[in-house]
Amino acid sequence: MRAYWDARARENAMFFIHTQLDYRETDEAAFWASGVENLDRTLATHGLEIKPTDRVVEIGCGMGRITRPLANRACHVVGLDVSAEMIERAQQALHDLPNVELLVGNGCDLDGVADASADVVYSFIVFQHIPDPAITYGYIREIGRVLAPGGWALFQVSELPDIHRTDAHRVDRTARTRIRQLFGRQPRGCLTAEWLGSAVRRVDLLRALEEGGLEFAGSVGDGTQYCFVHAVKGSGPGASASGH
Repeated sequence: MRAYWDARARENAMFFIHTQLDYRETDEAAFWASGVENLDRTLATHGLEIKPTDRVVEIGCGMGRITRPLANRACHVVGLDVSAEMIERAQQALHDLPNVELLVGNGCDLDGVADASADVVYSFIVFQHIPDPAITYGYIREIGRVLAPGGWALFQVSELPDIHRTDAHRVDRTARTRIRQLFGRQPRGCLTAEWLGSAVRRVDLLRALEEGGLEFAGSVGDGTQYCFVHAVKGSGPGASASGH
């Protein structure tokens, strides 16, 4: 996954983070504006807000598109991404924000983030790209580890298996397409497992939440590619998940 996303970052980081942009003429202003819009829209799905005292962990921060509006609202933000190339770009783009810490993740867990150190964990358009759903469930358990009692998480997953199959996408395999990709006129790597990712099963999602000491607080977009899950960290005897 690191090799794949490092390559996409070098190819066109903004496009692969926000694919509604024009691949050949990427609009930087539109890219950063979309971070605010996406954060507002996703938080609104469950009536949530980031408070000035919140310590936030963002899983899959890319080059900081949503990290910036998170940092403008929160006390502190830790952004993780499996791609060192993406993190390097985030460091350049967010150098003016002293309350942001950026980490290159290992692609499996939240190593580097302390137990019970976050009030909020957020993730958008990340888990749907992970080819093995078992890794996504592991991240969900890790969310429980790093959340403090009473903290909450909002993350997006796909519950639509068909969208992750190669044959579900119309592909132009002509010589012209290959030439356009070769000369940087068309995105590469959009039919690989690292891009197509995988869907989660609700029963396994709920089990991972429970194993992480998290309580399911609701979801929006059930059964679709854009399912937003809200979970909270309990404060009872079973709230402390085993961790690092």
